[in-house]
Amino acid sequence: MNKIKSQQISLFAFLFLLSLVAATAKANNKKILFVSDIDDTIKVSHVLSSVSKVGRATDVTTPFRGFAELYQLVSQSNSSLKMVYLSNAPSEIGGLPLLKTSHQTFLAFNGFPKGELNLREDIFTENHKINELRRLIDSEMPTYVILIGDNGEIDPTVYEQITKDFAAFPIRFHVYIHQLYATEAPFFLPKKWAEIGQKLKNGQIGFVTPIEVAISLNQKGFLTDSDLTSFNAEMIPAIINESRFKWDGLRPITFPHFKKCADFKWSFVTTPEHVQLLQKIEYHCGPSLD
Repeated sequence: MNKIKSQQISLFAFLFLLSLVAATAKANNKKILFVSDIDDTIKVSHVLSSVSKVGRATDVTTPFRGFAELYQLVSQSNSSLKMVYLSNAPSEIGGLPLLKTSHQTFLAFNGFPKGELNLREDIFTENHKINELRRLIDSEMPTYVILIGDNGEIDPTVYEQITKDFAAFPIRFHVYIHQLYATEAPFFLPKKWAEIGQKLKNGQIGFVTPIEVAISLNQKGFLTDSDLTSFNAEMIPAIINESRFKWDGLRPITFPHFKKCADFKWSFVTTPEHVQLLQKIEYHCGPSLD
């Protein structure tokens, strides 16, 4: 009798171990498609200003602070992650690969992880982002898709459309939008002169610093607790200590002069390490707590 019980216990232990190994393997084999816009998402570009956009087109020195480090951590923590930088900037202008070269240099110079760089063929190419996202998802068939963009131009709309296109598929989408521009014109400024951004769509998470993205990615299992702790320890003081008066160039920055982020709302649990960060955000954006 004892021998039978012992065999039953051994069989149960074996089956339990087998199920645990299978579950771990399944978790580790999750396929992640990580797609990031460049201009005004991770690079200071001021796309709603024709003058600034042209002036900053070839600048490679001014990333938004912390995104290179965050992308590196996420890339290193997820072995099955495919990194794609998807931009609506034309690869060639007048037959010369000016913006392609500029974007490649920007990513390498600022320490972003290696990935596929995908720009539209030329200034006449239409629907580049949505078409490329469809192609990428069709070819990769990922378990998760992480989309990071900004509200300066079309990202909220494109990302909303792609989630609808693949709503019937077993894919989980996580969408983050850099709230860089106000969605309403100030009362004293004619609308045609104002830099108006897009509003967030349902389910999209707004951010003004990389800290919000890091917290959310940690909550969703794409960033470890230890990586989040070390990232916060490095980045929160760096953001807090940024000078409020400096030229928007030649260094990482969080709040360039044109950033109008009054629409942003902090939606996470506030811990002591976040108090000064929130004060900094509120100085630049206004009250951010719901």
